[in-house]
Amino acid sequence: MYKKIITLLSVSLLITRITLSAHAAGLGVNINLAEAGGTFVDVIKENHRWVNPDTWASLSASNFDSVGWPTTDAMLIWDVRPVAEWIGEIDDPEGYRIDRSGVYAGSFVGKATIEVHGGSTLHNVVYDSVNNITTFDLELPVPHNDGYGLFAFAFKQTQRTPQGEIGTGFTELKLLRPGYPRGTQQTFIDPFINVFSSARFATIRFKDFTGTDSGDPDYPGVTEWADRKLPTDASQDRIMEIGKRSGAAWEYVIELANLVNIDPWINIPVSATPDYIEELAKMFKENLNPELNIYVESSNEVWNTAPAFQQSQYNQAQAVDLGIGEHENHGRRTIEIAQIFESVYGEGCLNSKIRVILCSHAPMLEWWVKPMLTYLESNYGTLNRYIYAISCQGYFSGGVDAGESIEKILQDCRDNINHQMSEHYSGRDKWVKKANDLGLVGGFCIYEGGPDHGGGSTVNIANRIMVERSSGMAEMLKYNFNEGFFQLGGNVAIQFTLTSGYNRYGCWGLTDDINNLDRNFKFQAARELISATSVESPITKSDGYYLFANYPNPFNSDTRIHFSIPHAQHVRLEIFNILGKKVKTLINKKIVDGRHQIAWDGTDEFGQILASGLYLYRIQTDAFSQVRRMILMK
Repeated sequence: MYKKIITLLSVSLLITRITLSAHAAGLGVNINLAEAGGTFVDVIKENHRWVNPDTWASLSASNFDSVGWPTTDAMLIWDVRPVAEWIGEIDDPEGYRIDRSGVYAGSFVGKATIEVHGGSTLHNVVYDSVNNITTFDLELPVPHNDGYGLFAFAFKQTQRTPQGEIGTGFTELKLLRPGYPRGTQQTFIDPFINVFSSARFATIRFKDFTGTDSGDPDYPGVTEWADRKLPTDASQDRIMEIGKRSGAAWEYVIELANLVNIDPWINIPVSATPDYIEELAKMFKENLNPELNIYVESSNEVWNTAPAFQQSQYNQAQAVDLGIGEHENHGRRTIEIAQIFESVYGEGCLNSKIRVILCSHAPMLEWWVKPMLTYLESNYGTLNRYIYAISCQGYFSGGVDAGESIEKILQDCRDNINHQMSEHYSGRDKWVKKANDLGLVGGFCIYEGGPDHGGGSTVNIANRIMVERSSGMAEMLKYNFNEGFFQLGGNVAIQFTLTSGYNRYGCWGLTDDINNLDRNFKFQAARELISATSVESPITKSDGYYLFANYPNPFNSDTRIHFSIPHAQHVRLEIFNILGKKVKTLINKKIVDGRHQIAWDGTDEFGQILASGLYLYRIQTDAFSQVRRMILMK
């Protein structure tokens, strides 16, 4: 039913990976769409803000086709200015702007006159009348003045087909970031991919990537499987004009998890029908690397009544309809999801392959969570049959008062963490105890956490931002997750989030630029937490056979691969891309015993330089086979 993402090789046999045991600690990360600095090679996948090219007024639903392409002249707005420059203010005292400069390779199906704004320059516009394709190059400048980051690209006198009328729009617009050739099949940019070799997170939470918050209709509306976002839609951003409320397609979740070989944590829409959930489970079963586990959560924060959390209103209305409390309904829904996944994956999958997380609000263990658990036990029996872990948020904060110094903010943060660790009714230690009392395999988790200095206020904003770039905040991050969670007996904690701008709405990201992970100290803190809590899965050493890790890794020119064999024999050493296609044979002959070394320069069998990305290398003899992975960065 679905095209297999993994084809020629079984990744379960191919990839040596870092894993966690059933109840060991690990740090995960939440990812966004888009990350600060980019996620997709194609910028269009991250943007769907189309306006009238003359008036800059938003287009209406009637101006788009069924997958979201304009059916009229239109202008795309790409606004990545720092907050809140559009009202004449910039929160960040450093005024940091991500460098978007370079030549972008553009193309679309159809014909148009192109106009560009924001300091960009248009080059090499060519219309191919035979194939009805327009190509162009778009050059963006380096950061240079106020307003940098507001780009607009207008398409006028559009003609979708050669015989069509003027003003009928276009399709298949692509705008590839600098360094990626036309025709590339690469989905994600190299800096984003490289994050996951720089820090081996235990899991990736896709909540924001898939647009969980406010991605549901009003109750009693439902989200059918046919309503989901598709890779073929005009963008992976929300396309409200055609009813696509969610973010990126599930196919991209699977592709990324397979690519970086990390367990996905998925958030299922609260309005998704049982058929939707079943089809989703089938998609993951058929396409996800079978060695990976899946953390499964019902929506996100269905207890949160803030305006951005439409799923909470849905849950409340459904609860009233069912005649139960809203928290009981959330628990009921979580177990319903577990049952559907079990029906697809089979008996024994729960608490191992499928890890269902029951989440709620940190301060409400006594008043919301325990009554919900009692309700579930009375209706479904022993909860550890379905639930892998209970979970809450794990944020800390300080610096809300005018004039607070960076040192005072850090002390406030430490005090806040200490309070959460052992608060009388709902401290993290109480959550750990409750999980242990229930016999949950996954115990207690934090579904998202980290420093929280948002809220929209500009009071003390300069120090609230600068503290996030201090070494002291890195220490607070480690204290929150280590002493404040792992050492209390916690299992998996999710850092919210990978990247973000630093402004009045929060400084959530480990960095504020995906192209510079160590612009501040927080990403290194994450590495240190991972190093302290993760363990390398054992690699088989069989009677003198061994395939060593290549060095350097990642590499950009050449790398060396070492292996040892106990006696003379025929050896094959081959390189594969992530889809399982063999790209080069390094050795295919009889080799004497001992340790050997061979270099690989990143080329294929024909001497052509391969694209950046994840590659696998495999050694095979009559008695032994082992696979490792490496990352080529050009």
